[in-house]
Amino acid sequence: MSSQISLGKVLESRELLYTLLLLAVILPILHPIGIPIEISARTRDVYNYIEQNLKPGCHVFVEVYYEVAARGELEPNLIALTKHLFDKGCKIVYSSLSAFGVVAFSLFKANAADLFANKEYGRDYVYFGYIAGGEAASASLAKSIKGTISVDNYGNRLEDLPLMKEVDKATDFDLVIIVSSGTDVFAYYVRQWHTPYGAPLLFVALSVIAPSVEPFVGAKQAIGMLVGQRAGAEYEVLVGRLGLGIASMDAQSTSHMLILAFIAVGNVVYWTKRLSSKRGGSR
Repeated sequence: MSSQISLGKVLESRELLYTLLLLAVILPILHPIGIPIEISARTRDVYNYIEQNLKPGCHVFVEVYYEVAARGELEPNLIALTKHLFDKGCKIVYSSLSAFGVVAFSLFKANAADLFANKEYGRDYVYFGYIAGGEAASASLAKSIKGTISVDNYGNRLEDLPLMKEVDKATDFDLVIIVSSGTDVFAYYVRQWHTPYGAPLLFVALSVIAPSVEPFVGAKQAIGMLVGQRAGAEYEVLVGRLGLGIASMDAQSTSHMLILAFIAVGNVVYWTKRLSSKRGGSR
């Protein structure tokens, strides 16, 4: 009887329960477990498109258009896609039509340092930085990059970068990826890159805005869409680089399992105490 009461008191300790829950969230993020997850058809279709259509030496344009608060959902997708593209031998041009994209790119590159370690800046990839002008800037870049800007984010002249001698307009790119926490920029690229030039677009969106962007995908104005942290985790599995995406899925799984365990044990203790009290009262 005393052991049941002591167990009940332990379970009623909020501090203990919260501490266990905190550990169940933090530990898998620091040390990913890699709990198996099912790969959705949508994520696999994007992966297969890149596998089948992009060849070594191809060119990909990536719009980094999200603030730091959205990193948890979008950065895993960007890192996994970058690994896939580099593994395929693609050359990448990064750009940002938003000022906060510069900070997002800096953090992304720091967290994916292993992917850039053997890549030469200016030849394998470049980053334009923030380009002001919104949709007008997007339209100008599609027509001519060197006619829109003259230097990159680090002050290098575009004419001095080997990669920029290979690309200058929308039709020079084999794929255009938009990684965004807002809906407006997706429409920019549909109107200014896809409709007039036929550029193939790939969307990477927050879960909360995906329904607003879905009509573009349904209308075949984009080859596909990766949605939120779950898609990032799935893509990490496909490319063989486990990171924040799969770690976050691990944290969700372990915390949910712990909560279910709390509920189960709590019910066992409750009914054990109730049955014991009934037996004691009947004597």
